[in-house]
Order: sequence, then C-alpha cells, then structure tokens
Amino acid sequence: MDSKTAIIAGASGLIGRSLTQNLLQSKNYGQVVALVRKPLGIQHEKLQELTVDFDTISAMNDFPKGDDIFCCLGTTMKKAGSKDAFYKVDFTYCYELAKKALEHGADRFFLVSAMGSNKKSRFFYNRVKGELEDRISFLDYRTIYIFKPSLIRGLREERRPGERFAQFITRLIPFLGPWKKYRPIHADKIVDAMMKVARQEDKGCYFYESEIMRKM
Repeated sequence: MDSKTAIIAGASGLIGRSLTQNLLQSKNYGQVVALVRKPLGIQHEKLQELTVDFDTISAMNDFPKGDDIFCCLGTTMKKAGSKDAFYKVDFTYCYELAKKALEHGADRFFLVSAMGSNKKSRFFYNRVKGELEDRISFLDYRTIYIFKPSLIRGLREERRPGERFAQFITRLIPFLGPWKKYRPIHADKIVDAMMKVARQEDKGCYFYESEIMRKM
C-alpha cells in the first residue's frame, strides 16, 4: 500500500532528516511533503518540498492534505535567544501545525517531545514540552503518538557543545535500575520506533519513552 501521504516538519534536524529518508523508503507512503524554510538537498521522486513561514501557518490557504503528520520541530534556549522565542518554536509552531493539519483532513499526529516533560514542571523547557503534549492530546485526531526520548545521540549538522559534553559524561555512568530510562538514545532508534508505530492501526493517544523505544 503506497497511497498515504506523510507531512513532516523539522526535516532538517537530527531526527527529522533520518525520518524523512525512512519515510521516502517506506512502501506505506506514496508521497512525503516536507515543510521547510530552505531546501533539504534531498532528491527523491516521492519528495515534495514546500517552503513555509511557520509564523503564519495558521493562515496558510494552500496547506497540503496528508494522512500522517510528523512533527520534529524544536530548538534550544541558546539558539532561540529568549524564553519567548523558544516557546514560539517548541509550542506555538507545533500546536498551530497540528491544528492546521487536522483542518485539512489528517488523522494521525506524531510528535517528538522529551523525557521529563510536564506542564507543571518548575523547569521551563520541561514545562513547555508538557504544555504542548497536553494541548495536542485534546485535538480530535484519530491517533496521537508522542515520543519522549532522553538525551539524543547522533551527528548533528549544528554544533551543540553542551549536549556533546553531556553525551560524553553519560557514557561513563552506569544506568542501572530506575536510572535506566535516562540512558541516551540514538536518533536512529527513535526513528525506527516511529516507523514501526506508523504501521500500527491504533486509536487514542500513546506515549513512548526511551526504554520502550529501545525494546521495539
């Protein structure tokens, strides 16, 4: 079956780029639409790149019709430069994307969030992620899948020295017992879990943390 259309936002990121390649290779999708700000540099007969301004996505008249929406949007506090800018990318862009896609007939939404997300957290990052998960879960999608990885391993195009240092330190820590869920997880493992879940026929809202993704 190759009649489905996948729409992906955040296709240039660590998870998004790998996911895009996997979606293009999948027999379950006849078309993959990447919502981008600049060209990905990927050539494939299934791929359609659509340049969008995420600031105005709620008013976008030519939003594409798709079946499955994959949201891999995200930034860092350092790159965003302020809490307001971070909130705009990690909450507003994602939530407006979810609403717009639903209006145009999508029935499944896949969100990459983060471990520790909680709308009541005293940590701003976790609170924003938790608020997004909460709001997304109330949208009228047939199925919502939320992936909550711990620290993500993989080769990023952008430099994140703090994250690299954290990855190095965590390799020295024995993650035993209740601490196992905090072990770093490779981006490709997250993508593999997302692709496996995409082949399921579920209804409702489902959450996947790193340990669950590792076992899939």
